[in-house]
Amino acid sequence: MDVTYFLRWLALSPLGSAFKVGLSASLVWLVDNVGSLNLEPVLQIALTAALPVLINYLNPEDWRYGK
Repeated sequence: MDVTYFLRWLALSPLGSAFKVGLSASLVWLVDNVGSLNLEPVLQIALTAALPVLINYLNPEDWRYGK
């Protein structure tokens, strides 16, 4: 699979959006349970909400953030 195709899929597909949300929630859970960060629950929720937006911002195929 081509990287550009995958980035476009993440940017434009409803399944790509669901993948980003699921991935961010999984990463926050993993960091909280495996690492010793001891984040407050409010910070965990904020990080879960912010990660998909950050992925969108860093994706060059996603035009919504002025790129």
